[in-house]
Amino acid sequence: MPQLLLFHYGPFQPLWQQAGPFLQCGPQMDPAGPGLHVGEPSVAAIQRALLHRGLPGHGVLLHYTDPFLIRAAGLRGLNHWLGPKLLVCGDLHHGPAPLETLAAYQGQEPHDGVLLTFNPMLLAAVQERLTVPVTCQPPGFFRYSTRSQHPNPVPRLIHVGRIGPHHPHRRQLVEALVQRQRIPFFHTTTDTPEQAADLYNASALVLNVPLNNDLNHRFFEVIAAGSRQVVVGSSRLLGAQQSLGARSDVHWAETIEELEAVVQKLLAKPELLHQPAPPLPCLDLKQLLALCWAP
Repeated sequence: MPQLLLFHYGPFQPLWQQAGPFLQCGPQMDPAGPGLHVGEPSVAAIQRALLHRGLPGHGVLLHYTDPFLIRAAGLRGLNHWLGPKLLVCGDLHHGPAPLETLAAYQGQEPHDGVLLTFNPMLLAAVQERLTVPVTCQPPGFFRYSTRSQHPNPVPRLIHVGRIGPHHPHRRQLVEALVQRQRIPFFHTTTDTPEQAADLYNASALVLNVPLNNDLNHRFFEVIAAGSRQVVVGSSRLLGAQQSLGARSDVHWAETIEELEAVVQKLLAKPELLHQPAPPLPCLDLKQLLALCWAP
């Protein structure tokens, strides 16, 4: 099996590790840690770091980025990479003209395929702009902290996460729920994904407010944590992945009134909160790559 490299801009992610010759690399990796520290976002820097560690400077390259990072510090020199290259793109709601940013970058730094992380609704629009295969199979290679279903969760709706100036819709909705006091509701923040998973697991329902056209990590974090969620938005966010909307642990509302009605109904009938739900739909990396490059 060829060497698989995942280049991303964050620190080493233990949950993203895969079996086999798989290596995370990027500028925020701890030089003393299990990942590969790369001094700058360039193929030349990746190859130098690989050779310095005694590893081959080629293989399958998974490049995880988003329009904001593309504009700020896009990975350069892709023409010099020896091996297949997959651009894994998230956050297609970031900044002005994100689809145009992605298309322009692919024209400058060509990859052999593109995997959208959490934007199934935009799949057709991206396919129209690019000439390489474009796939969306969330949650892709991402993995989350898992919990068994809690036997006696707190009967409330919880929202975990920041509601600062970049998330005005979330902030307005959270503040309105606090003021209206029509349902038991709790908002908080955490320092780690594990803390968030514990809170999700201990709560009967989780509030999920996606931004623009982004399905988001929270959708899958809540499923993995063994809880249930109410998504404020349209199930059109799922695009062709409509099977995700039919899960017993996912509920939908498009207004605050609908949200309150769904929560009241579910909390009034605890048996609805204990319906079994299927496990998180995950593909291993070999399956995912085969799907991305299928003819």
